[in-house]
Amino acid sequence: MARLPCRLGVLALALVACAEPPPVAPKSSKPLDVSQIPSAPAPSSVADAAAPPRADLADDKVAPLVDAYLALLERISPEAATPLGLHGHDAEIDTRDRARFEAELAEERALLAKVDAAFPEGVSLSPAARTDVALLRGVLRTDLLRAERDPLATSPQLYTSTMGAIFSMTARPYAPAPERAKLVLARMEKIPAEVARARTNLVPARVPRVWAEVGAERATSAKAFFSGQKAFLTTALPSEAARIQKTTADVVAAYDGYATFLKKTVIPAAKGDFAAGKPHFSALLREGYFVSESPEALEAMGQKVFADTVAEMDRVAKTIDPKAKGFPEVVAKVKGNHPKRDDLLAEYRREVARARAFLVKHDVVPFPEGDDLAVVDTPEFMRSTVTAAYDQPPPFDPVTRGFFFVTPVDPKLSAKKQEEMLRENDHGDIVDTAVHEAYPGHHLQLSFAAKNPSKIRKAYDAAIFSEGWALYSEELMAELGYYTPEERLMQLEWTLVRAARIVLDVGLHTKGMSFDEAVRFLTDKVHLEHELAVSEVKRYTMTPTQPLAYLTGRQAIFGLRERYKSREKEKFSLKRFHAELLTRGTIPPGLLARELFAE
Repeated sequence: MARLPCRLGVLALALVACAEPPPVAPKSSKPLDVSQIPSAPAPSSVADAAAPPRADLADDKVAPLVDAYLALLERISPEAATPLGLHGHDAEIDTRDRARFEAELAEERALLAKVDAAFPEGVSLSPAARTDVALLRGVLRTDLLRAERDPLATSPQLYTSTMGAIFSMTARPYAPAPERAKLVLARMEKIPAEVARARTNLVPARVPRVWAEVGAERATSAKAFFSGQKAFLTTALPSEAARIQKTTADVVAAYDGYATFLKKTVIPAAKGDFAAGKPHFSALLREGYFVSESPEALEAMGQKVFADTVAEMDRVAKTIDPKAKGFPEVVAKVKGNHPKRDDLLAEYRREVARARAFLVKHDVVPFPEGDDLAVVDTPEFMRSTVTAAYDQPPPFDPVTRGFFFVTPVDPKLSAKKQEEMLRENDHGDIVDTAVHEAYPGHHLQLSFAAKNPSKIRKAYDAAIFSEGWALYSEELMAELGYYTPEERLMQLEWTLVRAARIVLDVGLHTKGMSFDEAVRFLTDKVHLEHELAVSEVKRYTMTPTQPLAYLTGRQAIFGLRERYKSREKEKFSLKRFHAELLTRGTIPPGLLARELFAE
């Protein structure tokens, strides 16, 4: 699942977000065992966050620094600001100029220094403000960490990222169409110069080959993407038809030239290592996820869940076909039950509607006001690394529509390749994906997060919670009896994938695992089709710590639930517990524990 990143500047290549480690990190052999933290009464409501601060607290210093962060974000990374609903610089794009890049890093360091000076160790803050400061400090620290990998020199995909911001402008009616079209056109006119910087910035010997290949794939997709924007632009600005035609041609030519440059110059010489390395990986866990456990400890947890899930899959498979030799045989049969290529999107839409109706009937989660979700084809430029994904409503926009992307099967592929892709969109997979991406998964959770009154929580997106919640949602639906045995088997297969992701995330980035070894792990042990396995591993190489966020976060949420249930006893309400989580923003479970249990 691909997500829009919480990031500052042109630095973020990963789809992970940021938080601050606790002053004293708890030690445990079990990852994120929040049940071991002493309990205390919970705040009566998340609305406590809006209560007037006491005079002895430093809460009044938080908002100005958050505003400074958001202003800096808009100015130096307009491409990241647009999907958040911050539109002050929509005519601009991120610069890939080396001198500007270094100057922007200096500004980030200066802002971090101001945050540290304003909130020294021991400062008095309300629980809500303490969380907000942790988020602000964490997002800056994590961004600076990513800068250490020198993305201008090593990351070809960085030079294609503008397409995502333009899609957000044309797909969402946050302003009248002519106004948005003028801004899109101004943004497009700046693309060729920034793409050209790749020829001097990239150092082929330092570029990982797989990243260069992904960059070439995305650059090649630009023609279809920008051709698809012409209808919107010419309808909104009929008097600018000639300018639109020229600008589109210039942008497509720039990306075509970039793809050729990558294929002929960079890919043959690409010798860089995609591995983040253990120190960097551990720092991302600590600063981004509030996790003190080592990569090895998380890997051990993933291996245990992997083994337990295999056993459960074998059990469920036997209920479907008692004569089967193991779950892979039954999964292979279940995957044969898939829609036709042209019916794929319609079936996803049906299953999204069914999941929502089930939750309304069982009344176990709240729904936000203005809930709105569109299930649509994945934009062309994202299809090489995305099979299904959720794009959240911009938290600072009044528009509340979220997009559930479904990647269509390319009719130009061979019949064998098309069948491979359709088998990964069998009925059981579609049911589970609808739960994960829509209800009660990403769409429900992120729609609530966008309504949080805290600006930093609006902008903040911790994958360990967003992905953890989505995976928790899958298991919640199993607890509620939603799945048939066939659907449960496919849901468990994706639990197996998430457990494998921990093993592969740690292996690829800290243990020298190769790309091909990771693909074989997914095809041989998880039994994914080869095409999907390759797409998955491409993403893992570019997003250290994001793949492990799913299962690590799920386990933490279940831990929070058990602790909350123990405290509430006979007063426990599953819906109220979910409301407590959903109304606090997309923040790491470690920070949620602080607020839920007034630590």
